[in-house]
Amino acid sequence: MPSARTDPRSFDHLAVVFDRFAELAGAPLVDYLTARLPDRGDRAVDLGAGTGQHAALLAERYDEVLAVDVSAPMLAYARERRPRGNVRYEHRDLRSVTLTADGPFDLVLSTHTLHHVDDLDATLMRIRGLLRPGGQAILVDNVDPRRQVPRSAFVREAVRGLAGDVLHHRRPVGEAVEMFRLWVHPAWLDHVSTDVFLTPADFVARYGAVFPDAEITPMYRARALHWRHMPPADGPRADRTHQ
Repeated sequence: MPSARTDPRSFDHLAVVFDRFAELAGAPLVDYLTARLPDRGDRAVDLGAGTGQHAALLAERYDEVLAVDVSAPMLAYARERRPRGNVRYEHRDLRSVTLTADGPFDLVLSTHTLHHVDDLDATLMRIRGLLRPGGQAILVDNVDPRRQVPRSAFVREAVRGLAGDVLHHRRPVGEAVEMFRLWVHPAWLDHVSTDVFLTPADFVARYGAVFPDAEITPMYRARALHWRHMPPADGPRADRTHQ
């Protein structure tokens, strides 16, 4: 059995690569989140917090943030680069976060993580159970019609991205080259080519079964769900679901 340092499915050896990749490619997701977060809130949890980029964003809006991840090196990087007095980084499986142990939350956030769990439907139900009445769930994850993407497809995508960035001046040349090198980093390719994703339709069906009437938004190689836990007495939901 490979160790976490050699297992391609592990993020333990990818903290620096992952963090920089998210910095360069993550602006659309940050825009999506900030458009949906309240100005102030009480408690939030980031399930699969990684290197803490989104936990730091939540810390600007919420009084208390719990950020959990199964990768100790990723969390160590988060504590070093993004220490916040109101963020508690904990080395835990996201499924260990429960209402009994951790209390209710005003926001449950998870980004690009839930395809790693082997009991997705039960995990989604647990996430719903963490929310206070009026609380929000924002769940973002990768999707792909092929379910598993070959290494060569990621390389081709990186080449197209580099060409587009340079020809259409979407990035400075140095940043475009850096982005390309991160895309084709051997350890990164080893990891992403082992991932198994939901198809876009499966995401809508399985997430929508737990979070009815959620807003589901297409994003680049991903879907984003936004749902508010409204008590039945508050009347019908107004969110719309998009394939």
